[in-house]
Formats: sequence, structure tokens, C-alpha cells
Amino acid sequence: MPGLVLNGLPRNGTTAQRPANAEVGQPYFDETLGGDQIYTADGWKPSGGIFAKEVTFTEIGGALTYTGSVTIPAGATIVDVIVHGTALWDNAGAVTMKVGLDGLDDDGFFTAVNLKATDLLAGESISFAQAGGKAGADIANSQVMRRYLATARVLSGIIITASTGGSTGRTRMVVIYALPTVTAATSA
Repeated sequence: MPGLVLNGLPRNGTTAQRPANAEVGQPYFDETLGGDQIYTADGWKPSGGIFAKEVTFTEIGGALTYTGSVTIPAGATIVDVIVHGTALWDNAGAVTMKVGLDGLDDDGFFTAVNLKATDLLAGESISFAQAGGKAGADIANSQVMRRYLATARVLSGIIITASTGGSTGRTRMVVIYALPTVTAATSA
């Protein structure tokens, strides 16, 4: 439900609630997309900036698959993905995490991260620059692949627990991306 008002129009709300009668330059926080929008001559467009979205994973026991996803808008560039171990997972079997882009490579950024021990202890984190030996194919070389795509995509962290029990595990995944205002270069 919209709460703030600017120039007589709602300043925030869902995508469906965006005002159709806005003037060019009118800002709007789109709660559906989780980011600021600005009204342009071509309609509502994301405003430029750096965005961070966090997904939390909490162990509830049993052989389960936990999936946390972040939608990255078209034209955005992924700055980093940080996976932080808050508390070790204590499932009786293996507990592994992978992070990647849905439909492209679901473990392209991080693969087979052991959340019980060795790979990511409580208080530790991994990132593009410090992958802790768990780099997926998209960051394993000296370049990061698929940071920028002209289309929207979904980045997911997937944790698989293999056995029974477990209630202590806590992991956080922070996805940082830039959605810049684009200016084309000129040539002479």
C-alpha cells in the first residue's frame, strides 16, 4: 500500500500501483522490484545506482533443498556475491551450497561449498575475489563471466542437506549489483 506522496502522487508502492500520470523525472520506489524507478519519456525505468539484496538461509532439519533467489534487472552488472557463514549447519549428512544463474549455470559462481566445516566456518565469508577454493566456472579464471547481461536474470543460492536432523545452520547471501545510468560514447 502506498505511503509516501510526492507532487501529489504516491512515492512508493507495488509495480501495479505506479502512477500512470507521472511527469518526467518523478521518482518511485517499486516494492515489487525492490528498487527506485524514475518516470522517463519512455515510461518507468530503473534509476541508476548500486543495489544490495540479501537472502538468509535457516536450517530446519531433514533432507531438504533450500533455494534463495535474487532477480537482477536487465542491463545490470553484478559487482559481487558474498556468502557469509553465520552458524555451522549440523545436519547428520552432507550440507553443500552452490550459487549461480538460473538457466545458465546454477553453480557458476560457487560450487560445493561445505557449510558444516572446512569451506565456510561461522564468521567467514567467500566472494568473487576470495572464493576460498570454491569458485565456479564463472569466476575460476582471471575474469568473471556473465557480470553484465542485457536481459534480466535470476541468481540463486541453493543449499542441499542430505540427511536427518539439523537446526543450527545460518547462512547469508548478499548480491550487489550496479544499475547505472548509461551514456553512449561518441566517436570522431
